[in-house]
Amino acid sequence: MSQVLYHEIHLHQSSQEWLLMIHGAGGSTRTWKRQIEDLNQHFNLLVVDLPGHGQNARTQSLDALYTFEKISSRVWEVVDELKIQKIHLLGVSLGAIIALDMELRHPDRVKSLVLAGAIVRLDNKLKVIANMSLTLAKLIGYRAFYKMAAFIALPRKNHRTSREVFIRESKALSIEEFRKWTKMYRTLNKTLNELFLKATEVPRLLLMGEQDHLFLKPALDYIAKRRNGLVTVIPRCGHVVNIERPQEFNLNCIKFIEDLGL
Repeated sequence: MSQVLYHEIHLHQSSQEWLLMIHGAGGSTRTWKRQIEDLNQHFNLLVVDLPGHGQNARTQSLDALYTFEKISSRVWEVVDELKIQKIHLLGVSLGAIIALDMELRHPDRVKSLVLAGAIVRLDNKLKVIANMSLTLAKLIGYRAFYKMAAFIALPRKNHRTSREVFIRESKALSIEEFRKWTKMYRTLNKTLNELFLKATEVPRLLLMGEQDHLFLKPALDYIAKRRNGLVTVIPRCGHVVNIERPQEFNLNCIKFIEDLGL
């Protein structure tokens, strides 16, 4: 069995609610630094590094290849290790896909979902990029491919901080880890189609940036099909909402979960 993923715990003095925080591609537990203090005033926090990311970059993964199901199972292992029965899930970008896959596997254990910069469907341009990702990454180099992807997703001047954070954090990934994650993106469209069509009763909030030119419209289409879902669009903000507009992000997360009255 693989070693349990690196994780951090921030306990609340009295709350019984647990919030699991899942970063995006190339990120780490550090990319949540603008959230920890505010969210921990209301909930117990469990923050994980995905395989090959952050502190997990120091240990070699035994997995020859990654699938979304395998990654979500690894994150569930952390929840099980801590004997947490039910949990709120918060994911950003790729982390939102992992959160949706976790919900698909164990909907009875998920109290709510907060999906930031949610990736729920790909347009034709992104399908082509996803299918060609491994070939393109081999051609120009994995780090150059990630940097290019960051500029495609976050092209504006006000997205600069988000770009720089994720490009900096992604340097922790080995070339082998880049290869495994990039190879997994070939299955991204198939995975998203499966997750898009699935419907559970778990309440969900999508936090999207008004300038998220790749993923905002699919997110609005997704939420329109679900009576248990809400969407908040944050103005003058790109894909990585939690970094660009942390105060609004934090307030929306807290209000959504507390309004559930669980």
